[in-house]
Amino acid sequence: MLIAKYVAVVALILFTIYTIYCSRTESFFKSCKTVFSLKWGRQVVTDLYLGLFLFLFLVFLKEASLMMFLVWAVPTLIFGNIVPLIYFVIYFQDFVKAFQTLEFLAKAFPVT
Repeated sequence: MLIAKYVAVVALILFTIYTIYCSRTESFFKSCKTVFSLKWGRQVVTDLYLGLFLFLFLVFLKEASLMMFLVWAVPTLIFGNIVPLIYFVIYFQDFVKAFQTLEFLAKAFPVT
């Protein structure tokens, strides 16, 4: 399981670097104008936010606190999938333990 966490950390680092690169080399607002002018662009953005709302639903269930939900919701809706990656890395062990309560997952991913 430690390898999976390292993969998530590496993905977070690479995604952050690429986000910074994109921010420095291209106008976000001009890119949005182009994306929203395309049907597939609108579909991809809709898909993105559906996924983000599903993530936020899981945060709400896990945190059981409206304040903590808002702490994660605001940056998620602004910055997108980089925030769920951060959440995943922070709470990785909690997710592993939760899924190990399911017998087949416990056998597939033993905690070391």
